[in-house]
Formats: sequence, C-alpha cells, structure tokens
Amino acid sequence: VRADQVITQIMGYAQLSEGHVEKLNVIEELNRAIAQVFPPAVPMAIQVHRQYGHGFSPLLMQKGHLSETFVNLLKNAREALGDKGNVHVAAHCHRDHLIEISVRDDGPGIAPDKMEQIFEAYYTTKEHGTGLGLAIVKHNVELYGGHVRVESELGKGAKFTLTFPAKSLLKQAQ
Repeated sequence: VRADQVITQIMGYAQLSEGHVEKLNVIEELNRAIAQVFPPAVPMAIQVHRQYGHGFSPLLMQKGHLSETFVNLLKNAREALGDKGNVHVAAHCHRDHLIEISVRDDGPGIAPDKMEQIFEAYYTTKEHGTGLGLAIVKHNVELYGGHVRVESELGKGAKFTLTFPAKSLLKQAQ
C-alpha cells in the first residue's frame, strides 16, 4: 500500500489539488527542459534540432507537470541515443489552438512488441531505469485532456507526439 501511495504522489494526483495552474509559454518550457537534459556546458555528440512554430496560446498547467513531461521525453531520447545522434524537438499551434509537441530521435527505435508496454508503470528496458518516465508523461498529458502518440521503427528511432487542447483549457479557466 505504501508503494501505491508513493506512485500516486509521483504521478501527480495529489499535486493537482495542491498546486496552482498557471499560463505557460510552451517554447520557454521546452527550451528550459532542453537546457536541463542537454546542458550547454557539457560536451555531447548529440545534436538537438529545434523547429518551433508561432502563435501559441499559453498552456494552462502546473509548471512542474509540463517540465516533468518534457524532461522525461528528452531523457528517453538521450538515453536511447547513447553517445551520439540527433534529437528533433518540434512545436506547433494549429488553427483550432491545438498545441502539438514532438520529440524524435534517430536511435535504435522501439520493438513492435514493446510499443504497448512502454507507458506502463515499472516497465523498463534500461539497466538502471525505474519504468516511470513514460508512465508519468502519459499521465501528465492526459490529466490536462491531451494525448500521447508514439511512432517507431527498429533502427530508425522513435517519435513521441503530445497534443494539448489549448482552447478547451482556456475555457475551463474562465
């Protein structure tokens, strides 16, 4: 039971009632997460490519949830690549105010038989992984009415796409 309580807290259920929702700039939050996971002062043979659109509505979320989501996705990409490779981070705001963010790497990819399991708590293929990173990503995104989609082909990397319905979030806050 104690483990379940810890997981519940980690997954943000308790935080949702205690924290405060604020207007967040998607690009600022993405850049902050990139700097955290790929610190400019640490030399790496991993290149981060950014492709950002414009005209974003602010996301109404708890800052910790959004940061945790971006950091977990970027860490996964970094760990998948190992010593070198490319991470492509894209963010776009569609006409209906839907915000779409993707993180793509050119690492080894995810085996088709593992695709269903990667979002399950405690599932990991890493020697020192907790198996919580992608479970937290999925939970945090869905908490705000969003969705997570993954595409992968072995040998060709993986792409995680998050979508947030900014318009509905703005209506809820009014």
